[in-house]
Amino acid sequence: MSEIIFLAVLALIVIGPKELPELARTLGRFLNELKRSTDSMGDELKQQMRLDKLDKLNMDTIRNPQQQAHQNEAEQAPLAASAEAAPIVEEQLEFPQATADEKSEEQKPS
Repeated sequence: MSEIIFLAVLALIVIGPKELPELARTLGRFLNELKRSTDSMGDELKQQMRLDKLDKLNMDTIRNPQQQAHQNEAEQAPLAASAEAAPIVEEQLEFPQATADEKSEEQKPS
């Protein structure tokens, strides 16, 4: 806090009481404009990064559709492996008996 007071007194002595308010306004406007510009640039960079990421994903899919299909299969493989590892024994489950109408509907081609 004492540093700020020291700088204010020094500015008052060096610049003078008449020009100090105008200099403070100019400095405030400059800092506001600088902040607005950096915020705008940051938003544009974030948007561009999102677009670049989407473009990369799209290009990877276009260049290697088979590799993308294999990757999807690899992601689903652990699910299939866990289903095979724990088979369901049908004797333990009670299934309702299908009626004759349901059996004939199952045999009809769709």
